[in-house]
Amino acid sequence: MFILGFHFPADMGNTIPDEKVVEKLENAGVDFDSVSEIKMLMESREGQKEELSYTNKDTFMFKALVHYAKTAESDYMIYTNRYQIAELSKRLDAADDETMALCKKFDSMAQFRITAA
Repeated sequence: MFILGFHFPADMGNTIPDEKVVEKLENAGVDFDSVSEIKMLMESREGQKEELSYTNKDTFMFKALVHYAKTAESDYMIYTNRYQIAELSKRLDAADDETMALCKKFDSMAQFRITAA
């Protein structure tokens, strides 16, 4: 099974504990401190565009987005990765309103492009 691009062996089943994903993210070799802002361009199916900025460095969401921006082959966010980041953040960052608002946007069918600044 793959979550956020990290491989988890089949003997772990389909339910991977959140802390195992966080552990792999923390040990991925990405310098999270070098990024102060995640910028995204959201485009709806109707072509409406919205620029988004995310700076909450104390969240799982921020680290996951930094990892994605620094390791993905394209700036286009793949829906599966976006969905997985949102689902994990809903559990791990539940007390953060800004993150929950971004999770709601990630649940949409809009397209996202991402850059780390």
